[in-house]
Amino acid sequence: MTYRNCQARTAKKWKLCRVTTTTQEFLLKEYLASSPPDLFILFGNAHDSYRYTLREHAMNVRTLANMFDIYLLSNTKLIWTSKPAEYLLKKPKTFRGPIYENGTMDITQWLIAANRIHFRELRKRFVENDRPSMFLDLYGISAPVLRDWNIDGVHMHPVWYKHIISHIVQILCPL
Repeated sequence: MTYRNCQARTAKKWKLCRVTTTTQEFLLKEYLASSPPDLFILFGNAHDSYRYTLREHAMNVRTLANMFDIYLLSNTKLIWTSKPAEYLLKKPKTFRGPIYENGTMDITQWLIAANRIHFRELRKRFVENDRPSMFLDLYGISAPVLRDWNIDGVHMHPVWYKHIISHIVQILCPL
């Protein structure tokens, strides 16, 4: 959807929005433009994964990463996480089988392939770039504790998320 004729309310007046085509572009180009963040954390997830092929997923990652290159300041710290593991036994039966990648993969296979694509597409931003960046492997962190901390096959108990945030804060703000 293009927001050609929309209006945004600022503190004291209405202004016309610029042209954006996606929610991500709107957030990066318009919403955060007047007060750019010092830190941007993007958590990967697999919601709606079954709708996209790995090729489409690669294109989506590349497009979003290019938006970060364009719209985030070069000194903005960027943390991008992989998609966490999912626990097949707790998922509804309709989502356990090979329904991903046109019926050739289950969610575990798809997540592993998608996370490889994530790193491949983002590699230059983390290895060949001066931007303070980090790629956190949530798949590797979540897989060993799925049986104990997974609620419904997809989501973890809140304490797991607190541990992840604590880990990120400890990396960013060492004692």
